[in-house]
Amino acid sequence: MFYSAPALLNHNRERQFGTVIAEAKNNLIVVDDEIIREHVYLIPKTKVDYYSDRQLYFNVPESSLKDFEI
Repeated sequence: MFYSAPALLNHNRERQFGTVIAEAKNNLIVVDDEIIREHVYLIPKTKVDYYSDRQLYFNVPESSLKDFEI
């Protein structure tokens, strides 16, 4: 899949909120920092709006990221 791919918010394509590090069933695991991992998100694959050049764009508002935090 797209391990170590930048995860960006679709509404603001310049805003990287983390890096995809793994896949778990129908979800992608995204961390905000690969070393510290202060925030870890479990985001459904259905929230991937599109991808290109090894970047994933998620259709998730920044204000709702906390809903996916684990």
